[in-house]
Amino acid sequence: MKRIGFITKNKVLAQSLVFLIKNTPDIPMEPYVFHSYKQAVIDAEVFEINIAVIEMIIETNDENHEETGTTLSLCNDLRKTTPNCQILLLVQQDNKDNQNTAMKAVNDKIVDDYIFTDTSLDYLLAKLLAL
Repeated sequence: MKRIGFITKNKVLAQSLVFLIKNTPDIPMEPYVFHSYKQAVIDAEVFEINIAVIEMIIETNDENHEETGTTLSLCNDLRKTTPNCQILLLVQQDNKDNQNTAMKAVNDKIVDDYIFTDTSLDYLLAKLLAL
């Protein structure tokens, strides 16, 4: 059974996904929720997750912005501490900066793949099962 970690500040999203997975016997996954981006790497290592689904924080090109680079930094740290963990980004479809960052992260092998937040739940689950 794969262990999946949802790394997001969106509690409604995370709790809904966990509820769905736990109540669907055909989905062979054990879900975990990590709301703290700062604590997520340690949590992922402790729980030995196989897949990390990370909601991409809105990135900016402003170097003085507190959250600039937070998502990619988290992904890099996950790669170092849990090298066998697959990383999937959830990206807002209407944010061009995040889209470009996600595509570059896939090309640079920082993450394994990304999907947009407006995708269907069926598509997300199919993607998770394929990882």
